[in-house]
Amino acid sequence: MKFFSCKQAELTGIRIEQALRRIEAQFGVALTVHDLHGRLGDPHGMPLLPGRHLHPHPCCTEGRQTEPGWNRRCSLECFGSAEQRGGTSPEPFFKECYKGLRELVVPIHYGNSHQMTIFAGVFRGELPDGEKLPEYFLKRYEVLPEADEAMLADLAEILRLFGTGLLREFDREEPSGPATRRAFIRRFIRNRAHENVTLESLAAELFLSVSRAGHLVREQTGSTFAQLLEEERMLRARHLLLETPRKLSDIAAAVGYSNACYFNRLFTRRFGVSPGQYRKQSASREG
Repeated sequence: MKFFSCKQAELTGIRIEQALRRIEAQFGVALTVHDLHGRLGDPHGMPLLPGRHLHPHPCCTEGRQTEPGWNRRCSLECFGSAEQRGGTSPEPFFKECYKGLRELVVPIHYGNSHQMTIFAGVFRGELPDGEKLPEYFLKRYEVLPEADEAMLADLAEILRLFGTGLLREFDREEPSGPATRRAFIRRFIRNRAHENVTLESLAAELFLSVSRAGHLVREQTGSTFAQLLEEERMLRARHLLLETPRKLSDIAAAVGYSNACYFNRLFTRRFGVSPGQYRKQSASREG
């Protein structure tokens, strides 16, 4: 018997995107990924899956920016209500939007928190009473498939495993080899940066006094705990500004800041422009 090594390439946005496309092709769906806390970024805070936060099906995209109120309602339902439901339980569910479009929603809970949501669709639901929808939309709607709930139950399990595995990949030890205090500190911050986490929290995990934990962080990383936490949060914030239409106050909360004004000051100090200016400048460059 012979054995041969199977080398895997480094986890990159290209690999993740290719995997998502294979799932889409196999199940005949379009997948959308909401990275709630900006975890899926490269070491510079740039998104690994650009554009995946938007629902790509023509029934979702066509008219969203031109029909009065559509963009706001889409954001309220997909970034609002669906995420709120997903935060209460990791169980997958179906949602049906104001246009009668049905999607499978798979919340990904990891590390005791809701960190990602994957949407799969779209399917024909029931046209809402009293909702006047344009003819071009109705033509697309009529040819949509109906949801095969047995098939989608299988897909939900695949997406749950995919999402959980993806987040676990980002938690692997650093390439230095065996577990070290430095790797533990950095993983702790990566996992919990969006929470109300403090040096005291880390000290408790390490079974050390707060003073000793503070000295250890500086010895191992060359930075203070506060500096490491701020760096992680700022990189995530930049990612979310580039990849989502969420309000600035929502992004501040998503990366761990309950005070939006304080978040704005920190972001401006780090990047030289306010969060709103950064988003506008990035959009103008892309345009």
